[in-house]
Amino acid sequence: MTALTLPGWRPIVTAFTIWFVHFMVCWAAAEIWPRHWTANAVAWAATAIALLAVGAHVWRMRARHAAGELPGWHYRFAQGAIAIATAAVLFSALPSVIFLP
Repeated sequence: MTALTLPGWRPIVTAFTIWFVHFMVCWAAAEIWPRHWTANAVAWAATAIALLAVGAHVWRMRARHAAGELPGWHYRFAQGAIAIATAAVLFSALPSVIFLP
């Protein structure tokens, strides 16, 4: 069993996976529809979906921690990963707000 397959690492990897998928959707939309409203709409929708996914992830992670399934240091690292991923999601969507077509 490798370190990444241990259950305690999943919340950390999940947070960064949510950000990665959001970034790729925003980037693909900007490449497919450069300087069009469609790309901005896709980025805004992806941001809303990503923030909802982060919220659901936080809820699940807190429930696992309360049940004793998630050790304390994994919980703290997961909280940090979620904070970084949330900031990254918001900053990834920032160009679609600033550079309106």
